Amino acid sequence: MAHEGHPPQGTPLQIELEEVAPGEFIISVLWREKKLGSLYLRGDRREATAFLEEARQRIVVAVTGDAPSDLDRQVQRELIDLSRNMQPRG
Repeated sequence: MAHEGHPPQGTPLQIELEEVAPGEFIISVLWREKKLGSLYLRGDRREATAFLEEARQRIVVAVTGDAPSDLDRQVQRELIDLSRNMQPRG
């Protein structure tokens, strides 16, 4: 199991990519070491890494933009929206 996406020390928001099996990945979002949500992906590492970057950008904007009162729900909404917008690879 390989992990990517560890932030610098002291950053409370962590968005990580973990390869759980060949071609299967999980993006996990943690805030102060509390898991807020995760998203399962299938594909190659290049696609998963690109998706991780998109997820990271959207989630950082979502949680820092308007100071949401319900951080868990905001992160889960972003992950659901991202999964709906995932383009099938041909």
